[in-house]
Amino acid sequence: MDDYSLGQTNNIQGVVETVMSALCLHACEGTEIVPTNARSHTTLLSGTFIGNKPILVRLSMGMNSSDEITMKVSVRGQDVQMTSCVHEIISAS
Repeated sequence: MDDYSLGQTNNIQGVVETVMSALCLHACEGTEIVPTNARSHTTLLSGTFIGNKPILVRLSMGMNSSDEITMKVSVRGQDVQMTSCVHEIISAS
């Protein structure tokens, strides 16, 4: 689990789409849709990753009064190396 400060933006939906695209994962149960004017949101992602291994990712985002977004990322996978790779990709995005 890692925390990321994403800076000032008022577009949580854009953050969700960027992370989904960077990781090439799919959202579960419609969680990729951020309600209008939401100040926080959780997106659940799943798919296969390096080595065709299953992976689950939870993105929990919140926006403060200055429109700065922070994101907590939790990753579940079959090995630590794979989960570390997810955090590296998110950091580079």
